Amino acid sequence: MRAYIIFFLIITCGTIYAQKPCYQHSRLYLFDKHNEPRLFTDTLGRRPQFPFLQRKNGITSPEAFLKSIRDPNQRAKYNRTFPAFDLLLRNSGFVNGYKDLNAGNIRKVYITPGTIGNLGFYDREKNIINYLYVKLNPAGESPDGIEAWKLTNKEGCFLYILFTCGNAFYPNGNVAVVPVPIGGTGSGNCCRTITVKTSVTDAAPQQTDSVKRPALLRINYYRAYLTPSQRKNRIYDTAVILIRHKDTLIQFKDRLVVPARPDSGSRIKVYNVCRDSLIQMRIPLTGDSALQTDIVHPVKYVMADTVFEKEETVEETDCENTWEVSVETGKSWNSIPRLNDPVQHTQTNGSQITGTLEISRILAPWFQLGVSASYIVLSYQDDINYPGYVAGTYNTIYLGKPIIPIQLFGKFNFGKPVGFQSSMSLSFGYSIPTNGKIEDNGTVLTTAPNLKGDFTAGLKFGIAYYFSCHVGLGASFAGQYFNNKSDLIAYSLYALPVQLGMHFRF
Repeated sequence: MRAYIIFFLIITCGTIYAQKPCYQHSRLYLFDKHNEPRLFTDTLGRRPQFPFLQRKNGITSPEAFLKSIRDPNQRAKYNRTFPAFDLLLRNSGFVNGYKDLNAGNIRKVYITPGTIGNLGFYDREKNIINYLYVKLNPAGESPDGIEAWKLTNKEGCFLYILFTCGNAFYPNGNVAVVPVPIGGTGSGNCCRTITVKTSVTDAAPQQTDSVKRPALLRINYYRAYLTPSQRKNRIYDTAVILIRHKDTLIQFKDRLVVPARPDSGSRIKVYNVCRDSLIQMRIPLTGDSALQTDIVHPVKYVMADTVFEKEETVEETDCENTWEVSVETGKSWNSIPRLNDPVQHTQTNGSQITGTLEISRILAPWFQLGVSASYIVLSYQDDINYPGYVAGTYNTIYLGKPIIPIQLFGKFNFGKPVGFQSSMSLSFGYSIPTNGKIEDNGTVLTTAPNLKGDFTAGLKFGIAYYFSCHVGLGASFAGQYFNNKSDLIAYSLYALPVQLGMHFRF
């Protein structure tokens, strides 16, 4: 972070004193400072970047140069490289691209062999235009140097297009062109380009012409929420909150003496960035004379980083039902009465078919009140010696086949109207036994249990999945208590029905 801040301040403060820089937003001007330049001794023309500007295509004069770039047939033929040439010019300060070129800003020069800089090329197989950092010393060139076109814009900024290959070139360092009389032909009567490298020596210590000024740097982190808008002709509303911020305080030598502030003339610009483009951010500072030389006033910079999150409202299904009808069927097991007789015994008669019909009123999404009727078989086996009993066998006693409990119930629901929903029901009512009898090996005996109707109560747990607001499939487990008396014994039996069923709501 500290390195970034120092780099940011160097760029910012540097713009105060330097003259207006050349508009150089292409990779042609971005040098690889971490590697040594590659010695380039190949013959030019193997990978022509702009073939419509090659010597072999007749481009030997500024007039031929202009004729080639203004020829619509050339632009149509080289539909990949010509747009790249036009973009390179625009990123080099020629605002209107190739249309800004004229005979006055196209000049023939010779580049000194050994010049270090960026050399363009076009890889046709990969369809890539890129640049190499080279020490230019190609084979087969003129003894006077490497022939090139020097293209200069109205600001005095330039780039080179090499004669032989039509590739762009830009030297790394300040370049001086030595003019000679026009019409000369020898090595002493032509234009030559030399490369001059500059070096920076230690500057004299700053005295009264600078102050040590603090700089406050802040970065704010925001989160923006995009929510569906309720206002007409607007899709989303935006709400922004500050999550956190970081502050950094440093000091730097301020040659302006008076405190600096960002130039109010600066504006945010939007660039269309292509592959052959380079974007640099420069924030100019201007002196604020109103604060004079008070060094306690710092330079303040605030940057922001915003994360946008789109919130889509999830619409809950609103089921406006008032009644539910449930039909369930399954198997039921009941408890076995125990006799206080060591000689006579009882045992289970296994599971029996059961069914339930429920009709309820939905008073709230979580509560229903209704009435139910069930079909339950109460039975067991004993070896009591009833009249007609066959010794050594067990009798089957049907206390009710079926017994029908009619009950009121309250049902509590947990879950969503559509999807999974669990429930718990409490019920009580009156049981009506029917068709009570005793059988031995399929023969109905003369003795009958004569079970009487009595109080009944139940507790039921269920789970269901509702496919829509109106139809669901469920399973339930219940415990049903029967407090009935008969001619044989006073019973307190429990039935345990397990059922599957369908639920209909409307």
